[in-house]
Amino acid sequence: MRVAFYLHHTALKAGGIFTYSIGILKLFVKINSIKEIILIYSSDQKEYLAPYFNEPKITPLLIDRNSLLNRIRFGLSYFFLDISFIYQDQIGESFLKRILIKFHKLFNPYTSPVTKSADVLYVPMQFSPVYHLRIPVITTLHDVQELHYPEFFSSGERMHRAINTKKAAELSDRVIVSFDHVKNDLLKFFEIAEEKISVCMPPANLSWFLSEEISNEDKVRANYSIRGDFLLLPAATWRHKNHTAVIKAIKMLKEEGLIIGFVSTGNKTGYYSEIEKLYNDLGLNGQVVFPGIIDESDLIALYRAAKLVVIPTLYEAGSGPLFEAFKYGAPVICSNVTSLPDTMRNPEYIFDPTDVESIANLIRKALTDPKFLQENIEHGKRRLEYLNSIDYSEAFIRVIIDSGG
Repeated sequence: MRVAFYLHHTALKAGGIFTYSIGILKLFVKINSIKEIILIYSSDQKEYLAPYFNEPKITPLLIDRNSLLNRIRFGLSYFFLDISFIYQDQIGESFLKRILIKFHKLFNPYTSPVTKSADVLYVPMQFSPVYHLRIPVITTLHDVQELHYPEFFSSGERMHRAINTKKAAELSDRVIVSFDHVKNDLLKFFEIAEEKISVCMPPANLSWFLSEEISNEDKVRANYSIRGDFLLLPAATWRHKNHTAVIKAIKMLKEEGLIIGFVSTGNKTGYYSEIEKLYNDLGLNGQVVFPGIIDESDLIALYRAAKLVVIPTLYEAGSGPLFEAFKYGAPVICSNVTSLPDTMRNPEYIFDPTDVESIANLIRKALTDPKFLQENIEHGKRRLEYLNSIDYSEAFIRVIIDSGG
């Protein structure tokens, strides 16, 4: 079986979706029935992915999305696909629709190399770059967050996500989701057959990082100006990640005389300016560090050094940092949304993300109660043992086989 594995050109800035993609890539490498992985990547990812190109199963396939010709081809391809999809009720299964789909595939730079080299195309992040291929297209749909928190998105972003999620749900041959709550959302909001959706838990037994090197803690602290004990939140500054609640909780604790630093790694989105204004207005600029995207070896060092990992998200299909905290032995608390309580499996370490006082109370307990902290770490070890015992490959193999790949 030959699988074309598509890494989106913006993946490095996509936070958890990118680390999920790497986790699935590592899982596919371990599956014996997958003989070759055609790893589709773009030029800006080459340096990052280069160490993995030496893996015997992996055949790198560069599609330069930055070339003028390819940008024109993509534009035309998406235009024809969107017209055929948006107006499908009007044109039905007509000759016009067949022509539009033919042009979509003809202009798309992925069509020829993917269909010539692979038995199935797998897209681990939300939207496929091409549909209607002669081989199955399998897409992982991570969430429909915009339908739960529309206020976090502009009208243009909501429209883009709505159209592309609907295309992925209806045009993919099979759809993978990580948790039942995502499946329920898709069945509620989209016209998709239940048997087309498969719940495949992400491989928590594997590292989702390309490298397992660990940087020197003292050097990492010096590089990012981190002093003393700190809370860690590895998350891009999307509004739903709820950084502001932790910052307000830190301010509340500071007024009590408890001082704790806060380090948040990941892509700085446009919303970061509002976060920065908040912590400056609260007089916390000396305690708060947002270093942006950092080397994975540095992030692992931060996990090992953190006093506590805090995951205050308002919405999450599943939390990579929660798995990573278990893996690297970091104490962790998280919000009570979606799949997180089931992953944590202990109400003592869960809080209401809309209640700053609730967050502050758990942080205070971690700072002042060594027994609570140690029990949290031991609980994380037990959860990791359980997660490591699961065979994650079986569900993915079944999807590929059932799709006809």
